[in-house]
Amino acid sequence: MGLAILAGSIGLAFSNIDKISKFKGAGFEAEMNMVHTMLENQTEPTIEQKEEAKAQIELTHDENCILICLQKSGYTWRYINTIASETGISKAETTDYLHSLMNKGFAKNGKGSKGEIWAITAVGKSVQEQHQLNTHHMKIKRNG
Repeated sequence: MGLAILAGSIGLAFSNIDKISKFKGAGFEAEMNMVHTMLENQTEPTIEQKEEAKAQIELTHDENCILICLQKSGYTWRYINTIASETGISKAETTDYLHSLMNKGFAKNGKGSKGEIWAITAVGKSVQEQHQLNTHHMKIKRNG
């Protein structure tokens, strides 16, 4: 009986996945924002997101470093302390950059077990890729 309730709860959660942000029942808890971010992190940006990124590729060196850190293989969400440590940017500046990147739609935040956590969005991933391509092409032109 308990297994049937759990299966029904899981089915209900996933049938309405676009309408809920958190679901808890029969020992099953799902935070759809976390699930959505994990899925988004593992998929390629859409054509529309790539076009939006081309129009917004102005990144500072530090913003680019933070977006690269947010894309580190094996991680979907990152803590500010880790990002600051890996990029060499102060924690205060990292916090400011992350909020700026979030306002531009390139990053998003959530709650982790140890505080605020950050992830890159599909648009942010595309913007960072475009920035890298443009930087690479500029280096080739200068050296070529």
